[in-house]
Amino acid sequence: MTPGQRGRPYRLDAYRGNVGTMKLNITLVLAATLALAAPAVALASAASAKPAVTAAAACGTSLETWFAPEGNGFAGGIQYVVEFSNIGTTTCTVKGFPTVKLTSNGTPEGLKATDVGTTPATVTLNSGQTSHVALTIEDAGAICGTPVPTNGLSIRQPGQSHTQIFGLASDACPGKSTMSVDAINPGTGVPFFTTH
Repeated sequence: MTPGQRGRPYRLDAYRGNVGTMKLNITLVLAATLALAAPAVALASAASAKPAVTAAAACGTSLETWFAPEGNGFAGGIQYVVEFSNIGTTTCTVKGFPTVKLTSNGTPEGLKATDVGTTPATVTLNSGQTSHVALTIEDAGAICGTPVPTNGLSIRQPGQSHTQIFGLASDACPGKSTMSVDAINPGTGVPFFTTH
């Protein structure tokens, strides 16, 4: 018998029944909570899952080289801009330094342009977009005693084997480089030189 219930028998089986009922109610509440939480977890997982981003391929033959023969002269040399435009229909990437040489009737003279500037970064070009480099040609007479006249400029894009030659009257030094070039940068180097 419990206090306050003097004269009435205390039923242990009824107490156990109440405990059993409480356990059942708690189990049902937990089950319902988990059932409601499951869709929320699934939605959160679906929201956090994002499709993998595929990197654009290298431009390759989609990259067209443009050379502006009008340079900016300075004491001891002249600076030109070389542009590279994506003429393809899809986005592509380019990275690195172009290989630039002075030529005489198609034959290279002197060493290639020296790479200068910061570490190359990948440049992404949408269809029609343009990138560029700055090319500096120093006065060959200040570098060697007997400069060799040249009439062309050979340019090869980074990672490519095809070379384009543009007309340019200059001078080269046998066994030495009279040029320097930076890595490809995004954007046009000569305003309105290319259409994009």
